[in-house]
Amino acid sequence: MDINVINECTELSLAGKITFPEVVMKLAAIGVERYIVDLVGFQKLSYGQKGEFYIKSFSLIDSPMISENFDAEVVKAVIKEIQQQQINYVTFLRKIMEAGCCHYEVYIQGKKVIYFGRDGSHHIENFPSGK
Repeated sequence: MDINVINECTELSLAGKITFPEVVMKLAAIGVERYIVDLVGFQKLSYGQKGEFYIKSFSLIDSPMISENFDAEVVKAVIKEIQQQQINYVTFLRKIMEAGCCHYEVYIQGKKVIYFGRDGSHHIENFPSGK
């Protein structure tokens, strides 16, 4: 795994300069099989195909409190907004936190993202199929 690419993807995502599909392609190319975005501790944990891992901290200015109740319907709506490029990544993070998401896990090979609430509630979102 090339930590420079991981750092670059995180920074470009937060700056609104790269899309989720582009991030997935870049990370897959360097051997990342999955990653977790922790919205409580503001860390991204990347895991490689050979057992290696890397932790990258990030900041989110004016981050909202994570709602105690997980609202999967709101999370689904926010996912649709970012997929349609109606919002940027920082707005996406804020909105899913307000909907009760405390972390999410991206499975590159499994082509899915699982969004988790504080009580273990979750929503599974499969990667969109090609256009």
